[in-house]
Amino acid sequence: MRIEGNAALSAPREAIFAALEDPQTLQKSLPGCKELRPQDDGYFARFVVGVAAVRGEYEGGIQVRRAEAPQYYDFDLQMEGPSGFLEAKVTTELTPQGDGTKMHYSADAEMGGMLASMGQRVAGGVATMLVRQFCEALDREARAR
Repeated sequence: MRIEGNAALSAPREAIFAALEDPQTLQKSLPGCKELRPQDDGYFARFVVGVAAVRGEYEGGIQVRRAEAPQYYDFDLQMEGPSGFLEAKVTTELTPQGDGTKMHYSADAEMGGMLASMGQRVAGGVATMLVRQFCEALDREARAR
């Protein structure tokens, strides 16, 4: 499944990038994230999700592939829970847009278990909603820093 889009954020890209690099700010921004602990080149993550067939607790890791301030922040996401697994390669590009930032994101994701049985239309809708919530929270947290 491919997810791609843009988000208009009001915080400057330097503040957005700094928020992505800060574990506490990142945890506050990730929907349902109950734990985010630094390890190696990334984080151990635990999420509690309450949406459709995705409902449940998921654990896994976030491995940073490329972090080039203030423009690129790319990572791999691996999660597993009662409804299956999710693996995604995510790329983000931050570009100035007036006083704020345009965040372009794209992800190639693979799902297994009941998650895969949801179908791409439903899974894509859930993913789009979670990405929107993340972008709004990240922008809010970046402005508050």
